[in-house]
This record gives sequence, C-alpha cells and structure tokens, in this order.
Amino acid sequence: MASGRGMGGAPRWMGVYRIVFAAALLLTLTIIYLTTVHVRTAVARFLRDAAPPRQIHGIPYARLINRIAAAHRLDPALVGAIVVAESGFDPRARSPRGAYGLMQVMPATWREVGGAPACADAVARLTRPPCMDDPTANLEVGATYLRRLMDRFGGNVALAVAAYNAGAGTVLQHRGVPPFPETTRYLRQVALAWFHLQREGTLTPFWLTVIRSFDRWQRARLILVIAVALLAVPLFWPVSRRGGVAPR
Repeated sequence: MASGRGMGGAPRWMGVYRIVFAAALLLTLTIIYLTTVHVRTAVARFLRDAAPPRQIHGIPYARLINRIAAAHRLDPALVGAIVVAESGFDPRARSPRGAYGLMQVMPATWREVGGAPACADAVARLTRPPCMDDPTANLEVGATYLRRLMDRFGGNVALAVAAYNAGAGTVLQHRGVPPFPETTRYLRQVALAWFHLQREGTLTPFWLTVIRSFDRWQRARLILVIAVALLAVPLFWPVSRRGGVAPR
C-alpha cells in the first residue's frame, strides 16, 4: 500500500508546498524591493533633479501636458507625475478638502492664479469657479501655480512639490519639507512617477497602479512577510511532529 511519502520519509505534498513557499517568498521579496530600494532610488534621483525636461507619451493627456509644461518652463515628466499622484488622470476627481480636476486645484488657488482658459458651457457650469473640471483649464492653472512655487523656492523641486501638497506657508514655517506622513507619501508618489516618466517617457499600467495604491502595497508588504513566516513553519517542523519518526 502506498505510504504517501516520498524519498527520505517526507510527505509527497511537501514538494508542492515548497514550490508554493518559494513563489510566495519571491513575491514578497519583489514587493519589498519595489516599495523600499526602488522607491529610495527614485526619491534620491528626484531630489537631485539634474535631468533635462522629458516629453511624455502613451498616457492620458500626454500632448496637452507636454504643451502646457513647455509654456510654463516646466518638465513635462514632473507635471505628469503630479497629475498621477493627484488624480490618476481623472478630470472629474474630487478631494475631501474640495480640490478639483487633474491637478487637484483648490478654488482659492484657482481664483488667486486667475486667467484660466474658457471651456464649454456644459463643463463650466459644473464647478465654481467655472471650468475646474476642464482638462486644459485645470492643467493651465495647476502649471501656473507650480511655476510660481518653483520660482518662490529657487527652483528646488522637492520644496515646490511639498508646497503644492501642504502649502507654501507650511514649507516656509518648517524651513523645508514638512514632516507630515501625507506630504512624505505624496513626495514618494510624485518621485516614483517622475522617475519612470523621466526614464521611459511613459507609465505602464502596473506602475500606475503601484503609485496610485502606494499605501496598499506597503500594507501588503507586511501581510506577505507574516504569511511567508507562517508558511515556513512546516518546512522546519520536526519530521516526528508531522507523523514521521524522528531519527534516534
């Protein structure tokens, strides 16, 4: 009668179990790398920002972003990265704080900047001030505001992006990037999107998902580490505990 055991006395299912464990371990190590080492590389490169402006392609509104960024002496990859982090290319995006559109412009900022292009009546009537949901108008106002922040902080991209998220006054008050979890997370998202847009000129659906769901990926990392640790237990459990005979 078959004993259900392979060579060496180990249960036959253990071979399949080892394959599952190896796959889970590989997935965990990959996610750890992407959410730690790769992100740190992107942030370090972003903080140096020595790269020339890069035209982008293959993502929504790429031509519009290229044109408006160039008009405001901004890197299209940077503007595209902010759009990714702010709205994920959703022109009707709304934030709990009341920001609108592709670049999540606040109504007060919209009024402060002024000069937004006109848009169709059907779109204009959706928001107050009008046209905040219009992609062209929103990008124009957002890029104008970002240009002002770049000039205000002497071309320091990290400070300008932090101010875009937390406000210029907050950055000045802290004399640098504010130590807020939201701002830190935002900088990482923008840096990661910029890194890929600057290097490849586009974003794959995979990276767009990672950037937009950055918190979930970090939580998944912890869950996977715990799962792999639990999966490893049977591999090191004494044979006698699995019903075998421990050697004398």
